[in-house]
Amino acid sequence: MEKVIELAIKHGHTIFVKSVDGSTLTGIPEPSNDPATLKMRTPLGHFWIPMDEVSHVSRLIAFKSNG
Repeated sequence: MEKVIELAIKHGHTIFVKSVDGSTLTGIPEPSNDPATLKMRTPLGHFWIPMDEVSHVSRLIAFKSNG
């Protein structure tokens, strides 16, 4: 999971996060000084999520169309 987050931060990708209680959040991860906390920027503001509450992370990669 941490590798997916690191790659998303490096490439500026959006991620989808599912927590252990079933709630979801989509946003852009940002570097955090605390490795036990995921920092995300969303349209609703900034969120700090404890990593032990994260059950799943997926990167969302947009592809450009040439047509």
